[in-house]
Amino acid sequence: MLVRIAALLIGIAAAFSPAMTSAQEARSGLLWEVRSPSTRIFLLGTIHVGSRDLYPLPAAVEAAYAAATTLALEADLSTEASIAALGTRFVYAPPDNLERHIPPALFRQAVDTLDRYGLPADVGRAMKPHMLSMALMLFEAGRMGLDAALGLDLHLTRRAHADGKRVVELESVAMQAELLERLSTRAQVAMLESTVNGIRDGSLSRDLAALVAAWKRGDADRLHDIAEREFSRLPGPVGRELEMRLYTDRNLAMADQLVAMLSAQEVVLVAVGAGHMTGPRGLVNLLRERGYEVEQRTEREDARP
Repeated sequence: MLVRIAALLIGIAAAFSPAMTSAQEARSGLLWEVRSPSTRIFLLGTIHVGSRDLYPLPAAVEAAYAAATTLALEADLSTEASIAALGTRFVYAPPDNLERHIPPALFRQAVDTLDRYGLPADVGRAMKPHMLSMALMLFEAGRMGLDAALGLDLHLTRRAHADGKRVVELESVAMQAELLERLSTRAQVAMLESTVNGIRDGSLSRDLAALVAAWKRGDADRLHDIAEREFSRLPGPVGRELEMRLYTDRNLAMADQLVAMLSAQEVVLVAVGAGHMTGPRGLVNLLRERGYEVEQRTEREDARP
């Protein structure tokens, strides 16, 4: 759960550790091509935080970007307006605070975890459980030397705006914020507890490292298996709720939009969190079920003309 939830908003679908990449290492990333009688689209499973050695991107990704006239994202986080859309959704209005909404033991553990990053308890006390969960993950990513400003989504968004490509949103920041707000209390608390435990026992950093390796190899099956293991660590009803609300329902809605793109004539690069691409209910399989041929691209091949 730790890694997949972070595909939302400012989260982490996977991370890039500077120590794990070398100039000689072959990278392919998670890239697929889908063709229709009128056009083709590319599906890129993205990484939301990164380091400078993530760039230049694999040749197949660069070729897909060059071929596309439109970039489609979950949400465009490159503008102040998109961040402003969050408003105060993720914090409590005083005198309400986090301590009133989660078990005392979990609150103490969350405060202790904040202390690892030199942050006072008041930082976490103001946040709702799901926001503190994501914030802690970003703090841990920062400790690992990772930077959201170097994430693939933001890199492609800024580049597309600069290059004059059309940028469209499959969702929006406001929509994603509302989705998180609608999660049950037990699901939000489970998110926070899972994140705190993962930081405390080191499993978060290990899982991120394993996902990075899978992403670089273009190993969608391995990435899915690692991420699914996180769901299995949660109580059954909570894991099912989170997978359905955060992935399955959204993937079905995104797939409808991709089918519409395949009925048009534009070449589109669809860049969304890697967790949305993989597995039986991922976008790749959903398009195959609708009769489209979906081919994974590799570092050794450019996008076809």
